[in-house]
Amino acid sequence: MNATAEGMPSRDKQGGDFYDARGAEVNDRRHLHPSTASLLDAPNDVRAKAIIEDRQILYPALLEVMNEAEWMVYEPRQTRARGLIVCADRGNGKTSLAKLVHQRYGDNDRSDAPCVLKISMSGTRDARSVYGRIMEELGSPARISHRLSDRELLVQRLLRDADCRLLVLDEVQDILQGSEREQLRALEGIKLLMNELSIHILAFGTDRAGQGFRSDPHLAARFTEFAMPSWKPDASLANFLVTYEQLLPLRRPSNLGSPDKVSALAKVGKGVLGNIVARIKNAALAAIANGTECITTELIVASAGRPSARLLKREAAQGE
Repeated sequence: MNATAEGMPSRDKQGGDFYDARGAEVNDRRHLHPSTASLLDAPNDVRAKAIIEDRQILYPALLEVMNEAEWMVYEPRQTRARGLIVCADRGNGKTSLAKLVHQRYGDNDRSDAPCVLKISMSGTRDARSVYGRIMEELGSPARISHRLSDRELLVQRLLRDADCRLLVLDEVQDILQGSEREQLRALEGIKLLMNELSIHILAFGTDRAGQGFRSDPHLAARFTEFAMPSWKPDASLANFLVTYEQLLPLRRPSNLGSPDKVSALAKVGKGVLGNIVARIKNAALAAIANGTECITTELIVASAGRPSARLLKREAAQGE
């Protein structure tokens, strides 16, 4: 066996398992989730693609929103529908959370699943656009000739026929990019659906979106605002990192929950979950490319970008 410097992995001449400098096997699989551990025998390009894949980890703030969404879907209809607006910085998982709610509670493949409708408000400016998005999602594309009043009646009928329990609106801050009159009409459209159909609304957006909803006294009274926290070097981030590490097919433990690595990831990520996850992925890919097979603090700091794309090529993996 060919040993390297202390703590660094090496491969035996037959291309077998990894060992540390003292000869102990380091690709035991105890630090990985079973579904991830099975990837350790795969070529490097397969492991790299597994690292790049999006993962959904249920952390406390996310679970709090999911619990509220579940109440909105399954509780008895009320005359006074209510809303929740989830505000967070860009990159902190709003769109992923909106998709998760839709997937979990609006499974269209199940006949007994409740109707949970999700639309993106990106690029919308007024109620006419909002209604058009809803119609498209329900399989009844809007026509240019449809007036606002036509769309309004059609949307109410479609939602009533579908027995829609929850309307999920993503990127609601885009409403505020329209004129004051357009903003007013868009908000009036949301309010009308809540009043006429008793549909709960779960909205996602930046802090600006919360300000827009607070500007209407009726919506302000209906909506509760929930701010997704920024990520800090604390126990919540450490727990997230411990879980995330189990999904990275690296042959050696990285101990991402250790104080130095939690601190480093919080610093380079600037409190934004998307930045933190991107840095973990970059560092994990670099750990495969350079053969260390674990994420070090130095790799976290250095991995602002990804290593050579040759890692994704099977022949590169086999030729190592």
